[in-house]
Amino acid sequence: MYYEGTMIRPLAILAVSLLACTTRQAQSTKEDEVRLRATLLAVVPLTDFSGTVTPIGVDPQFALTVRVESVVPGDTHFRAGKVVTLAIHSPSLLFGVRPIKGKTYNFVLHREIRDGKTGFYFLNLAT
Repeated sequence: MYYEGTMIRPLAILAVSLLACTTRQAQSTKEDEVRLRATLLAVVPLTDFSGTVTPIGVDPQFALTVRVESVVPGDTHFRAGKVVTLAIHSPSLLFGVRPIKGKTYNFVLHREIRDGKTGFYFLNLAT
């Protein structure tokens, strides 16, 4: 009796663990980078911006509006010539110094595609 009771619990834990792993694998997740060359048009506090934004990461505080010059790989969300606004946390963390309006920057946008939905979680300058 003691032996049977002690075996059921580890087997139950193993079964639950395998089920969790199988469920996690069933979700299709892909992470990659989008290289974006874009001209800076404006940076304003998000509270002062009116329009559509693409959120980047958590706790966005600023609206970064750019005109896309080129994008690799080609992405339906960003196309050359399109003006887009990215909701970012901090221009000083992104640029390190005061961003220059009209200057063209090379950005790396990190994205995650999960179950067919695209989310952007980090933006930095290309080195």
